[in-house]
Formats: sequence, structure tokens, C-alpha cells
Amino acid sequence: MKNYGHFPYSSIHLRTSVHNRFIEGACHSASDIGFPGDQLNRTDARTATSLKEGKRMDIKTYSRIPHDIGNPHEEPWAQTNAYILHDTAEWRDLNLKFVLSCWRDYILIVEKKYDRESALKILAYFYKQSETIVRNALSEWDIDEDGMIENSGIADQTYDVWTMSGTSAYCGSLWLAALSCVSYMAEELGKDGSSLYFEDVLARAKEAFVKKLWNGRYFKFDESSSNDGVIMADQLCGIWFLTMMNQEELLSEKQITSALKSIYAHNVKEFAFGEMGPVNGIYEDGSVDISSIQSEEVWTGIGYSLASFMIAKGKRNEGFDTARGMFEKCWNRLGLQYQTPEAIYEEKYYRAIGYMRPLAIWAIQHALEMRTI
Repeated sequence: MKNYGHFPYSSIHLRTSVHNRFIEGACHSASDIGFPGDQLNRTDARTATSLKEGKRMDIKTYSRIPHDIGNPHEEPWAQTNAYILHDTAEWRDLNLKFVLSCWRDYILIVEKKYDRESALKILAYFYKQSETIVRNALSEWDIDEDGMIENSGIADQTYDVWTMSGTSAYCGSLWLAALSCVSYMAEELGKDGSSLYFEDVLARAKEAFVKKLWNGRYFKFDESSSNDGVIMADQLCGIWFLTMMNQEELLSEKQITSALKSIYAHNVKEFAFGEMGPVNGIYEDGSVDISSIQSEEVWTGIGYSLASFMIAKGKRNEGFDTARGMFEKCWNRLGLQYQTPEAIYEEKYYRAIGYMRPLAIWAIQHALEMRTI
């Protein structure tokens, strides 16, 4: 259990469980009110002070995905968002990943297991929630109105002690993917006007993303000079998600291939003698980014998703080499395969066992199946 000040951080993560409830509930209701398991539209007017920024914030904001479904010491499901290090209503990635999950669940589960009428009812509910998230993000987080969202200069995403400023590769790629997915939803539902609107925003966002961050080899961490030269292992998270769904990848094949090549050469092979998987942040000269504890960690979920991305793009050897380092570290050197930690340091330490993120290892199986179809 972590302790931030006097607050016990033992919250129950919801990123997968919410969708089980979400699909189940959407099958029975597409009303304005929603269904009992719907956490998106719940509000909690209680306030707390964020431990990092020291600002007052509502515990749960309307139309925002909660970070967790609650603390066991309180009332999970009824009282969500036990995490108060930051105001997660401002997290750029959490809400966007929900949009991606909606489209993923529709094309991989709902469309295959329900009749057409029921499937479209579920999709209509998914779309309603996703459209709200995307439109709110566009109005609140696109500061320079170029179609691409910006980070605020604090850790306003799941790398919650690693700050991003302006457009960032991680959140920016997720934004591109979210725009693509919500446009697909609108098109599937026959909402041609909305689909065209989101396609237009996507075209402008993609242009801004490439112009601001592409340096010819990889996508820069963000726009700040303080992070210049940092290669982030998770820089194409949103594009990876689209690849796993066999959707249009938005960026050029040359850019994706070059970015993966840079990540493998630097984050994987220049860290820990290439025996641990990808470090989150590293400079081109091989020095690890030590600006935060998270930049110098290896996150197992990120490593396995990156490995699956490489395999899906035909880089089988590089993908398995990336995954091998983490497996060897967890199984043979730490003895933690059955309580795989989220984060591993080069020497001595690990952090956060019990997270769901290492389940990304199954993306490798999915990538292998994609390559054999």
C-alpha cells in the first residue's frame, strides 16, 4: 500500500471492470439517465485538496472517468476517486482511453455477439458518452485551437509525477486515436455530419502533432525545452491501440517504423545492457532521464504493449527481445512473475505490485494472431 501524506492509496482500479458493467448496462438502457453501473455521469460534490498541487477539487466531476471505483475503507462504487494526488478530471489520457475502449469493445465484442439492432443501441450509448468526452476535451484542452490538445505543465496524466507541457507524444497520440474512434462511431450510427466534423478536427490535429513533435527519427516527448532529446517508450500509445484493432494508423509507416527503431535502439538496448525491456525515458546519448522516478522506471505493461506493437509491425525479433528482458527480470531475477510489479528499477527496487497494467502481455498473443490471419 502506498501512502501519500496521511491518505492510504489502496483504491480499486476500474479501467477494465467499468467496461464489463458498461456493456451490461448499455444492453438494458440507453436512456439519458444511464444505468446503475455508469460511473461517467456520477458526481460527488465533496471536495478534497490535491496532495501535489494543493488545490481544492471536486471528488468526482460530471462527464469525467473516475480514476478508481473507491477505497475499501469507504464505499466503493458509491464513493469513487479515492486517489487525490492530482485532480484526475484534468487527466488527458484517462478519459481518452475510455473512448478507445468503447470502440474496441464494440468491434471486438458487441458487433460479434449481439444482433444488429442491439449492437447499435449499445454503440449509441457508447457514442453519447464518448462524444461528450471528446467535445469537452477539445473546448478545454486545445489551448491554441489547432485541433490538438495540450498538457498543462503538471503531471496531468497517468505518469503522475512526470510532467508534460504543451503537446506531448503520449497524450497527443491518444487524442488522435480518440478522434478517429469517435468518428468511426458516428459513421457507424449514420451521424454523417458529426463524423465529418471529427474527421476535420483529426486532420488538423494530426498536422499539428507532426509539425510540433516529429524530428525525423521519433516524436519528441513534448514541446518543452527542458525535455528536449527525451525518447519516450510510450510515445505512440494511441497508434498502438489503433494497430491492435486493425484501424487506420493515422501516421505514416515511415514515422511509425522509425519511432519504433529509435525506441528499440535506445530505450531497450542502451538500458541495463538490453536485459530489462524499455526504460520509460532515455536520451539519445544513452543517459536515462532522471527528471522523475517514473522516467527512470521500466513499466511492464508499457514494455509488453510495445513488444506487441513491434510484432504487429513485423518486427518479431525486436518485439520478443523487448518482452524477454522484462520476463527474465520478473521471473528469474526477482521471482515476482505471479505478482508482477508495475514498475521496475535497474537495480534493487520495484514498485506497485497488483496493478492491471502487466496484463498487456496478452497483446503479444493478439499481435501474433493478427500476423497469421
